[in-house]
Amino acid sequence: MKRFMKIRGLAMLIFFTAAVMALNLPGAFGAAKEKQLDGKSLFEQKCLKCHKPKKFQDQHNDRKSWDLILSRMERNTCVLSEDERDKIADYLVKEHGE
Repeated sequence: MKRFMKIRGLAMLIFFTAAVMALNLPGAFGAAKEKQLDGKSLFEQKCLKCHKPKKFQDQHNDRKSWDLILSRMERNTCVLSEDERDKIADYLVKEHGE
């Protein structure tokens, strides 16, 4: 009986350890993996949420100017990671650059 209890305790320990490790894995239990978006998709998702596309048609700025504009948007309500800001700025320079 004592041997059975030791084996059962060990099995439970292994199970709970595996469960804790699985919870720490990305995408565990169906959690959505964060997909990487390109500059155009980020622009559409983040910028066009508040602004109309026409606002950007007549603007032709260099990289530094787009960075300043994006920084100003971040001071208001826009939340961007550094990577997202870089991708959006690259896209804006390509599409609406000098």
